[in-house]
Amino acid sequence: MEKQRKKVGLVLGSGGVRGFAHIGVIKKLLEHNIPIDYIAGSSIGAWVGAYYSLFKDVKNLEEYTLEKKREKFMSFLEPTFSGGLIKGDKLEKLLNGWLNDADFKDLKIPLAIVATDLVTGEAVVFKKGKLATAVRASISVPTLFTPVRIDNKILVDGGLSNPVPDDVVRKMGADIVISVNLDNYVKNEEFLTDKNKSLSNTAIRSINILRYHLSRYSTSSSDFVIEPYTPNIGIKSFRDYFRSNIATDLVKNGEIETEKIIKELKAVL
Repeated sequence: MEKQRKKVGLVLGSGGVRGFAHIGVIKKLLEHNIPIDYIAGSSIGAWVGAYYSLFKDVKNLEEYTLEKKREKFMSFLEPTFSGGLIKGDKLEKLLNGWLNDADFKDLKIPLAIVATDLVTGEAVVFKKGKLATAVRASISVPTLFTPVRIDNKILVDGGLSNPVPDDVVRKMGADIVISVNLDNYVKNEEFLTDKNKSLSNTAIRSINILRYHLSRYSTSSSDFVIEPYTPNIGIKSFRDYFRSNIATDLVKNGEIETEKIIKELKAVL
């Protein structure tokens, strides 16, 4: 009788534009024929996980994530001051179109998406319902996007409560958990100068330190943790995405770091 192989769970962490590295991770796993049986995603990881789980098409995933800047920019032109700067309805409509109006039941790979309940502070895990709605909730960065009300819950970005939800994919049935942590860089000597100690820089730096330590806690049950080099983009990640060409570098960084675990991963499989 053929021995049943171990099931692999892929965890795609939060991190804004830094999440482009997720695509590089998936590309490298596919290159080495590493199976992906379950996916859990938070924030940008929710979008990447949703598209790949639905279509299993990394080429189109890369195009939709890195490009289509005009469509994304137009979806942000929905100003409001009700809990955020951008309402988010246009963005959800755009996501729904890109995801073919799909539900979780339409997925080719089982997926869990994490958001955060703004009232209770607890993580909320989506495994059913409209895919685009769950993604919208998970990527709703507080103050930038209006919180999303779903089933009497007020939901915001999943990165606030569980930025790298390895426990979620483990509960789905994964024997081996591969997590991608984008909040992996805490030391920043450039910040430690008198001229850089502005109010905004201090606030951003403090948030990044909080994210770093929360991500360490969130990866405590992972078998493999991939930590691509991600420049200290932080709060201004949306601006950087529209004004620079950092996307392809981040994808490449994801590939580079994934290659480092392949030999050991294959041995475990």
